[in-house]
Amino acid sequence: MITLKNYQVRVLDSLREFFRRCSQDGGPERAFEAVQVGNGAQPAPFIPVQAEGLAAGMPYACIRVPTGGGKTILACYAAGIAKNDLLRAERAVVLWLVPSNTILEQTATALRDQRHPYRRALDVACGAVEVVTIEEALRLSRATLDGQTVVIVATIQSFRVEDITGRKVYEQNGSFAEHLLNVPPDRMVDLMPGPDGKPVPSLVNMLRLRRPVVIVDEAHNARTELSFATLGNVRPSCIIEFTATPSREYPNPSNVLHHVSAAELKAANMVKLPLRVITRHPGQRDQLLAEAISLRADLEKLADAEAQRTGEYIRPILLIQAERVDGCGPLRERLAADFGVAKDQIKISVGSLDELPSAEEIASQKCPVRVIITVQKLREGWDCPFAYVLCSLKETRSATAIEQIVGRILRLPRATAKQHPDLNCAYAFSVSGSLSEVLSELRDALESNGFTAAEAERIIIPVPQGVLPLGVQPKTVTLEPSEIDAAAAEAGVTALGGKARIDLAAGAITILVPLDRGETERLKGCVKSDEAKTKIEEAAATVREAERAFGGTGETRLPSPYERQLDFIVPLLCVREGHELFEFESTFLIEHPWRLSQKDATLPEQYDPLVRPGGKIGQLDVARSGKVEAKALGDTTEDFVGTLHQQVLALGALPEWTIEALVGWLDRQIDHQDIPVGESGAFLLKALRGIMAKRGIGDVGALVLDRYRLRDEIDALIGRHRESERRAAFERFLLPEGPLAVDAAQAINFKNMSYEPSWLYDGAFQFQKHYFGPRVGELAEKRQDGSLTEEFQCAQFLDSLAEVAFWVRNLSRKKTSFRLQTSKDWVYPDFVCQLKDGRVLVVEYKGAHLMADAAEKRAVGAVWASRSRGRCLFVMPTETNFSDISRIAARE
Repeated sequence: MITLKNYQVRVLDSLREFFRRCSQDGGPERAFEAVQVGNGAQPAPFIPVQAEGLAAGMPYACIRVPTGGGKTILACYAAGIAKNDLLRAERAVVLWLVPSNTILEQTATALRDQRHPYRRALDVACGAVEVVTIEEALRLSRATLDGQTVVIVATIQSFRVEDITGRKVYEQNGSFAEHLLNVPPDRMVDLMPGPDGKPVPSLVNMLRLRRPVVIVDEAHNARTELSFATLGNVRPSCIIEFTATPSREYPNPSNVLHHVSAAELKAANMVKLPLRVITRHPGQRDQLLAEAISLRADLEKLADAEAQRTGEYIRPILLIQAERVDGCGPLRERLAADFGVAKDQIKISVGSLDELPSAEEIASQKCPVRVIITVQKLREGWDCPFAYVLCSLKETRSATAIEQIVGRILRLPRATAKQHPDLNCAYAFSVSGSLSEVLSELRDALESNGFTAAEAERIIIPVPQGVLPLGVQPKTVTLEPSEIDAAAAEAGVTALGGKARIDLAAGAITILVPLDRGETERLKGCVKSDEAKTKIEEAAATVREAERAFGGTGETRLPSPYERQLDFIVPLLCVREGHELFEFESTFLIEHPWRLSQKDATLPEQYDPLVRPGGKIGQLDVARSGKVEAKALGDTTEDFVGTLHQQVLALGALPEWTIEALVGWLDRQIDHQDIPVGESGAFLLKALRGIMAKRGIGDVGALVLDRYRLRDEIDALIGRHRESERRAAFERFLLPEGPLAVDAAQAINFKNMSYEPSWLYDGAFQFQKHYFGPRVGELAEKRQDGSLTEEFQCAQFLDSLAEVAFWVRNLSRKKTSFRLQTSKDWVYPDFVCQLKDGRVLVVEYKGAHLMADAAEKRAVGAVWASRSRGRCLFVMPTETNFSDISRIAARE
């Protein structure tokens, strides 16, 4: 089983919350906004799909995940989340759409393999599962669908009527006759009729009855109006897209519910970043090729050493983009004759000549392959984490070709950080007379693989001419220590104000930011030989050119505190137990025993299991022509999700249930790790008996029919009792004699943290004091009406405050952020500041409309500050009144 990464857990939490709110609200609009706000994003409106057969109230969400982010494993869990939290069903039909037959074969094989992590995830999420291809789905029995979740893997082309297989899914098929037996009249209107007006027994009509969960892999390949009309033919319950490049085009832009950033992937060790770039003039192709081959060999030596320490086998692969298809064979001969690469280590993948081993074969220690030659692209679906180095010998490259190949070198083997940092990076060699053109090409390629332009700026690092990228920092010049004038270096570094670092012992000179002419000359004055001065000149030019290539001015600027590696230490609020300190978190609030069985089990007055959301009413009649006609009666604009729930419940068989069986089902469905089974069982029995007596229900079957709504009501009631218990415990911890403590021994240091924002501030204001530089994470400048957000105004104020040395936008729900525990959840204050006098100031901004609910946050913040003995400060301004910040920051 694959252990999910933190960002993957956040993605699935967003999707789960979206579907839960859809079920509660009856539609996706408010749910979509609430999830975005909960993730700290400026909410975009929900845009319903405009296509026949797709109702405006249908939940439709896009998960944006860059290349290497694990879209398939997320999709496996998403299927179960949709089944449980949207459909509220024991089983479901999942229509899993992929872009091509090649990907279809790979996906179906993996999902069927009981040993594969994808199948294991599917089993955990969905329970019993049957995986079939579209051809096999044409023979599905009703018993199969009634017995487990069925995943149908198909291409969207399979449902377009111009395709041969497409016609089969719409055609009459005797296998589906049993599926249409005893169909409720209100559902007949949803089915495609045949020439006689009666529903056709077909795969499509079976899907229409079952209201499938539709998962679209690589959704950017299925975004035409025809594609959406095709999806409408199966009447999905929801559509979940997974893509690196969501559409922004009307009439059907992607509803991006959650965006995974490059920083999150890097922090999770999913991808090789940064991407180090080496260029040579077109006249130096052989030198470039020799350097790429040498680098690959050096990486293999590092991999061998890594294997001795960790036991992990890695054999780095070099991908070579040749100039022409007919040049691949001769290039292989030259690699063997002139560069010493054994022929059996070289494979070609072009057109009809495809010698490319599978990713599984590549991973074998018996496989000799170390070099792969291609021209335009590699085989679709070929993902091999061993691919580390790209060497492009083409002076002019198509955008598509470079995009496709760059994506191949980004995945990190086993999604675990390697001990040697050079094995955590990817490398690109390119023939070009212009570094800026190559950097621009690669930036565009990374954007096409799902990274933003701002992320590409941080991902791609150019390497100075003549410097191989192993063992050195990309902006570092390495010299013999004797080449550096120690006295001049000390004076030079001071004069440059931290824009460069000099390590005399290692002979390393690192340029952090662009230097102007005078600063470059001053740094050159720190070395003795002309050759060393030339290297510094080239390194400074590279830094300057790289910044210009990504939209910067190339002008000199001060390095950020993070670039200067300044400490930014923030003590945590802890619980002292004897001589040990533990971060104060939720487990301390539920350590004391509490008796759920003795709590009131009365369900809310508005809940009535006998009054359920209504479905559509249908009518069957025979027209004068003799054909059977089906039509909907009454209002057809009612609650989409409520109707969906009724349709799904009507499909399920209702075995004999006892009240004890329902108690057991509810106990399994409701998360209560802090409550013993005996306590929860007694409480559930009280709740069921209470509602049955209150509503005059004599047969438990009425509750069984409404068991998912019942589950949610009881879960919410238990949650309210739990909150009451936690609140009482929380208040006891805050008492002056309580065990809470603040000590520098338990602290976070942002210097050692990965800053992993899901998105970056992209406005015009230039922040000067942000710890990680001017690109602030997750800070919106304007609301939808064009007015400035209060958080942005607060950030501007902190940036201008004289007492502030530097500050950071504290990211919500990231483990690397500063946080405080309340009785309900973590609070992640908006800003953390290092004051010039050494104190730490935490600012939690609250809009006036939220101040009423902020009492606990203010209380725990005050306790954190008071237990620090003056080392820490906490303030909660509102209504853009920042005078409290000025007052508390100034020493009184």
